[in-house]
Amino acid sequence: MELYKGKNWNVIFGDWCQDHPGYCIIGNNKESLSELTAEDWVELGQLEKELERVCKKVFGATMFNFCCLMNNAYRDKEKPKVHYHFVPRYKNELKLFGKVYKDRHFGYNFWKWNLSKFKCQKDPYTQEERLKIFEIMKEEFNLK
Repeated sequence: MELYKGKNWNVIFGDWCQDHPGYCIIGNNKESLSELTAEDWVELGQLEKELERVCKKVFGATMFNFCCLMNNAYRDKEKPKVHYHFVPRYKNELKLFGKVYKDRHFGYNFWKWNLSKFKCQKDPYTQEERLKIFEIMKEEFNLK
């Protein structure tokens, strides 16, 4: 689901999984980081800053992981596209939709645990609740 579409970047809300509420992907169509222009970097910085503001305000996020991992495109023999994963992290519990969300591995690399079905972070939200999270973020998002 598209949260933002700009000149150089778009922000896709992770409606397939909100194991870290507010998770989004910021992407464009360039194949390599070295292809990014100064204008690309400025807009990317504005997007990251706005996503942080939104997630702090509406969900109380503590800090953020922001990473560019393009390995799958090469593994899957697809055309790579520059994209960043925006992952809010939560030191404190988040109460949302009558549920208590706990960031089980706060302070650690969030992908370290993804390979273990026993230790991985679980997404507690239904598809309907994920859509509500998207609407909350969309309403607050101010970058035009």
